[in-house]
Amino acid sequence: MQQDLLALLRPPSARLERQLSERVRPHLSAVARAHAGRPAPQVLAALAEVVRAAGAEPDLTALAEHAERVSAGEDPYA
Repeated sequence: MQQDLLALLRPPSARLERQLSERVRPHLSAVARAHAGRPAPQVLAALAEVVRAAGAEPDLTALAEHAERVSAGEDPYA
């Protein structure tokens, strides 16, 4: 909840909005919520697909770390 409040207080930034990571963050968070508790390889595949759909090549090492956290029930994108 605190993160949500901070996001509302942060002024809009055109530079941030152009960054791929900021554009896909809501989609990655949705995948994290939908896949919480699932096996990490399943989560990794879903996270990588979000990044590919945005037109980028996923960093599988970083996404694998996030997939482990999602598998444990966390949302690293919240």
